[in-house]
Amino acid sequence: MWAKGLNKKKIAALHDERLLNPKASGGTDSRGRWISSRDDMFDSKGTINAYDYKDLITQQQRFAALRDKYQRNVKVSEFFSPEEKARIVEAAFSGDESERMRFGAEMIPLILDRLDYMGFIRQVFKTHEVAQGQIISYEKDVNVAALVIQEDGQTIETVVKGNRVFPPEFWVTAFPKINMAEIARRQFDIVDRTHDKATFQIMLQEDRAGLAELYQASSLENNQITITSSINKTVLENLQYEVERHRLLVDKFIMNRAELGDLKKNINAIDYDPVTSRDVLLTGIFASIWGVNIFISAGVDEQGLQNVSVPEGMVFAVTEGRYLGAMPIRISLTMLPADSFVFGKFQYGYLFGEMIGMAILNARAVACGIKSGATIPKWMA
Repeated sequence: MWAKGLNKKKIAALHDERLLNPKASGGTDSRGRWISSRDDMFDSKGTINAYDYKDLITQQQRFAALRDKYQRNVKVSEFFSPEEKARIVEAAFSGDESERMRFGAEMIPLILDRLDYMGFIRQVFKTHEVAQGQIISYEKDVNVAALVIQEDGQTIETVVKGNRVFPPEFWVTAFPKINMAEIARRQFDIVDRTHDKATFQIMLQEDRAGLAELYQASSLENNQITITSSINKTVLENLQYEVERHRLLVDKFIMNRAELGDLKKNINAIDYDPVTSRDVLLTGIFASIWGVNIFISAGVDEQGLQNVSVPEGMVFAVTEGRYLGAMPIRISLTMLPADSFVFGKFQYGYLFGEMIGMAILNARAVACGIKSGATIPKWMA
């Protein structure tokens, strides 16, 4: 580009770089001590180097004079004119093949359909890593039923005998495939984006399995609350009471974005506890009420796409994970290449998978409220 008659030009800054740390004024201070003009005016912390107050004032006066001098020398003419800018763009697109390639290869910003999903079920259960060969077992209180998810990852079974629970493990997997032609055509990094989406989808599958288990457990020891109106503080208190009457403490409310909208419409500022009122007024974020965290999930299942974990019209109240249940992790999320080249296809493949388990060991620790007319999806029932 610069070989086409355009010379490199320095762009003016609002402040001359020499103002960042000019040299000291030099001479002697009030006690006759020599100050070298080669010394910096400021130290590494930005403090003026001075022996006493008189020397400090001298250095400040010199800095003010330098600042005034440099600012007078800044000229608008040092910037590129519109004609020069036009010549730069024209030079980039005429004749120089490498410059045209560079301009043409710029990535187009990706327009997202929705916010990326962030899983939450691992904050509901108590998770722990399982060592190789370790037998997973949990002790439970006497006469407390436990629910576990079977190896198919969907069927939920109630365990009612014995004081020890051996939850089975199941795979959560994703197998995205990308044609080489798509990689060549796309103007964003489709491989990196596919890896992200596969991870988010596995998080969603975890949450859906956990929510299905919470729903099944909510009616074993507690009464299922029927909500005949919109969600308000009375509904939340009824849910909280179902759990806390067993001498437990509710730690989280889990609900859909629609139910959060009910709360925002129905609850006045005076209904908040003082801490929540302060957070809402200062940040606008409604993340807890009465000291209980609020977990929100949004999304709509579409044809062939699973996007929602907490169905609309359902609200859960749960305790901390150590009083509720466990989520053993045998194999953490792993990615393996699974290309289709060996089958004669120009196709990259990636196999994502994890082996986990889920067990609710204390059904008293979860309560559920359902709005009248709400539809329970098949994957939860």
